[in-house]
Amino acid sequence: MEFLKRKFRNIKIRSKVIYSCVLIAFIPFCLIGSLGVSISTREMEKNVTQYTMQMVEQILQTVDIYLNSIEKKANMLIRMVEPLHVERIKDSEDPSWEMRQEVLCASFQTVAETHEEIAGIFFATENDLYVSTRMSRTSRDSFTKESWYQKAKERPEEMQIISDVTGRNIATDKTYSIDDVFSIVKAVRNPDTGEVAGVLLLDIKHDIISSAIRDVIIGENGFVYVLDSTGHIVYTPANAVVYRIKPEWLQNGREQLRAEIQGQTYQITYQQSEYSGWKIVSVSSYREIMGNVNKMFFTFVALLVVTVLIVMYVAVKISETITKPIVKLRNLMKQTEEGELTVRFTGDYQDEISDLGRTFNHMLERIQELLEQVYMEQENKRQAELKVVQEQFKPHFLYNTLDTIGWMAREHSADDIVHVVDALTNVFRISLSKGKDYITLQDEIRYITNYLYIQKIRYGPKVCYEVTLEPGCEAQEVPKLILQPLVENAIYHGVKLKRGEGHLSVRVAKEGEKNIRLQVKDDGRGMGKERAEDLEKLLNEPSKPEQNRSFGLFYVKERLRIRYGDNYQVKVHSIENEGTTVVIFIPVKEQ
Repeated sequence: MEFLKRKFRNIKIRSKVIYSCVLIAFIPFCLIGSLGVSISTREMEKNVTQYTMQMVEQILQTVDIYLNSIEKKANMLIRMVEPLHVERIKDSEDPSWEMRQEVLCASFQTVAETHEEIAGIFFATENDLYVSTRMSRTSRDSFTKESWYQKAKERPEEMQIISDVTGRNIATDKTYSIDDVFSIVKAVRNPDTGEVAGVLLLDIKHDIISSAIRDVIIGENGFVYVLDSTGHIVYTPANAVVYRIKPEWLQNGREQLRAEIQGQTYQITYQQSEYSGWKIVSVSSYREIMGNVNKMFFTFVALLVVTVLIVMYVAVKISETITKPIVKLRNLMKQTEEGELTVRFTGDYQDEISDLGRTFNHMLERIQELLEQVYMEQENKRQAELKVVQEQFKPHFLYNTLDTIGWMAREHSADDIVHVVDALTNVFRISLSKGKDYITLQDEIRYITNYLYIQKIRYGPKVCYEVTLEPGCEAQEVPKLILQPLVENAIYHGVKLKRGEGHLSVRVAKEGEKNIRLQVKDDGRGMGKERAEDLEKLLNEPSKPEQNRSFGLFYVKERLRIRYGDNYQVKVHSIENEGTTVVIFIPVKEQ
């Protein structure tokens, strides 16, 4: 062996290149003969699994978006019903019921006609009165005893999805069948007392689900179907296999499994939506998946043979002239790999290696140009995204505030309205800030104080707050409206969901000599440890807008990252039913 090593070291570089290429080409043949099939099989399974998981996840997101849009339509209808106070009407003989019935019928009809996915709309009151489009009553049994009514009443703040709509005291007209729809229900509450005044029911066509999976192709025998949280099939294309898949197979904590059905092996992949509780299930034939392994194997062997022949030919042709320029080019590439893009190849020849060197130089120049171009594009894109988020926030808050003003006009004197309008004026004045992106902490705290005053007027004892700004921090400039999304989350996801009074504090103080501490604390509903850790991770790590469910939190994070880079930190501490504390640490900067 030692003799062969010495002989190989002493032969010419040209011969070394040829012998090495032949040996390198020969080794894959030996390895592929024993390992090719198993490696190809694993890779094929891996690729199919990744594709299937991505496809299921995409369908799940699409269905969730559809259901979320439907919930928004239901909320819109509920806002139409709430001011009518239908709970005060005891029977259909009441003269005011006919007027309210006409108003609701017209509104329901307009929504049903402008949204094709809505098959029918039905609203039942606590006093067993109802208004509907394309739906009617089948018996005199009380609606309040129906299972769909009870589900909505048990959780009035949530939308309930009912996939099996049979057996209810409601008949549909000839335009659709109960086999072609699922229902969503949501309670309508008295805006003054919070008590349930009735339940809104919408029949939704399966078209919104079928459209999401219609173009999905999983081989010749594969298909996708939808299950609800109880294991009931919500929607499935015509297929005999689906009814032989047991729901308990999809409840073992795994998202992928294999099953023998009618003598064939199927690969089943599924994911469950946290929003709706539905499961998107993909079923594909394992035989079809493995049917491509042999094709891939023979194709790989053919490509390998061609590659080895090309390598041998190229090695013979260029081995005599490649040593010196290749070593030089290799060293330059190592420098480039370490991040040095200013190096350049210089050659006195006109051969292939010199051409490669000149191409290498051109590539480095192009990379530098592209890096600068990409940096500018990403910076502009980020600024545009942040502007969009800001503009999305303003109309939403304006709507809530104007709603508060309207309520006060009915219930309170004009003096209170003046205070609210003043607060709203200060809020918008600071939010606009003459187009500036950074304001002082004094202005930020003034904005938060006015914002909390408006929320206090709106929710009453539900929102008790305290705002503190430590002396010495007033002139520090920070990204505009950096605390507002945190305060809004503390109200809507914290104290608002708590029974009785809710308390919220905002405190700004120095943390040592180099940092400022911005704290938002509430004693509301709180959250679990795992969810708090996920929230903290979201607020500290870079991510894309589509990866964030909350535009407000994404706004906070991106503004902090633009202003301070990696020099900021966010801490989240929360205990369920006790409250949440979010703390932002930012460096003190000279103006």
